[in-house]
Amino acid sequence: MGPSTRVAVLQNGVEHMERFAGRISRDAIVPVVIDCPAERSAPGRVRQRGTALVTAPDDENGRAFVELFAGTPIVAATSPDWLTVAWRKLCLNAAGAVSAATLQPAGVVHQEPIADLMRGIVREVVQVGARVGAKLDDSMVETVIEHCRRAPRDGLNSLHADRLAGRPMELDARNGVIVRLGRRFGIPTPYNETMVALLGATAVVPHSAS
Repeated sequence: MGPSTRVAVLQNGVEHMERFAGRISRDAIVPVVIDCPAERSAPGRVRQRGTALVTAPDDENGRAFVELFAGTPIVAATSPDWLTVAWRKLCLNAAGAVSAATLQPAGVVHQEPIADLMRGIVREVVQVGARVGAKLDDSMVETVIEHCRRAPRDGLNSLHADRLAGRPMELDARNGVIVRLGRRFGIPTPYNETMVALLGATAVVPHSAS
């Protein structure tokens, strides 16, 4: 890295800055949320079901990052409330743990008991996210369920796909973070704790960066 190099961190979860603390100056880090409905069906084959969207903070670094995508098929934007954008994405990602645990594609959400389980997971994300300053309320719970029910029934989220392929899962970034922050703030997170325990027993999970 040179003195003016900036590093964009594109990852699931909400700890973009924390995971690189002590390695890269915070002023050089550009946290980015990416939303790209795509699945790898085979080596070298990816099925993209919708437009790719990347969102960075609305500051000098974020705007410079967005400019890189001018003229490309990727929609890039900045947000003055990037924290809330990241936590809204985490609400959806955390709920996806149910598909990974059941090894059932997105259509499983049409079963009401499964939808209720997802509601419990998302409600905990909302409570923890609001504690750290994200603008979330209980309406987010049904927003996630409705989003999942509009998705293709055969869709696989990345956590599910990683488990099927025997790859390490981003479990800590998607559900483990809720458990860890919940403990820090005294917020019970039994639904996310259950997902972490179940999925943690099925595969090697990357070591937490906390």
